[in-house]
Amino acid sequence: MFMAAGSVVLSGLAPPTLQAMQPAMPGRTLRSASEMALLRRVKAISNVFEVGGVTPDYSYLEDLGDGRGLTLTQYGLVTNELEVGWVIESHRGRRPDTQLARFLTVLPPLGSGADPQELAGFADIWRAEMADGPSLRAACDEVADRLYLEPALAAAVDAGVTSPVGVLIFYDTILQHGGGDDPDSFGAILTRSQAGDGLGGAAPRDEADLLARFLAVRRAVLLSPHNPETAEVWRRSVTRVDALETLLARNPALRPPVIVANSEIRVRVS
Repeated sequence: MFMAAGSVVLSGLAPPTLQAMQPAMPGRTLRSASEMALLRRVKAISNVFEVGGVTPDYSYLEDLGDGRGLTLTQYGLVTNELEVGWVIESHRGRRPDTQLARFLTVLPPLGSGADPQELAGFADIWRAEMADGPSLRAACDEVADRLYLEPALAAAVDAGVTSPVGVLIFYDTILQHGGGDDPDSFGAILTRSQAGDGLGGAAPRDEADLLARFLAVRRAVLLSPHNPETAEVWRRSVTRVDALETLLARNPALRPPVIVANSEIRVRVS
């Protein structure tokens, strides 16, 4: 494992340990206040990239034309994957009368989740139920943590990444690229980075070197993804790598206030 890039102190509390931030297991203590503060900050920074500000936008819904159907919330949940169905099922457990349940027959695994005609009315119902109480927001958080946050934390521990900026980089990448096994995925990017992609197979010297390589590979993937349907949208999003590279160089502890900046944005995250 790499050594930490530097000691981290958040709000005067002890440094958060990634081992403690792993998915909850029976008998394990709850995350500390400093750990929770860091994870909130990580999510807020990715919110800036996804919806333009630190405030979560659970009502965000758009067809980006990337072949993934509708994209929902600051988490970028998409209707052509299983995730939106999982959200609805979780929501239905709290609100059995949800009108969103009628779309389960056209969402994966039963349908494609990409046909605009089959999804007619979905946006209005989603926004209405989102405004009607916390149930749907809670379901989104639950599914997103399972899909993105917990895998990012586990991957960081496995890779020997201990810095807060490393957690952010891994989380933001899984959020955008997914945790599958395709050539554009988080796993493929990490494997290429660890293998010394473009550097003659030389292993990373330390954590900072690994993260720098990881962002370079991610930039290359965004500029030239294997999936042509995501190409246009992803090329426009490459500036999020600019912002992450700046944080890696200038504030790897994500010590607040964090300035998230590139050619398009400059946002302060407390």
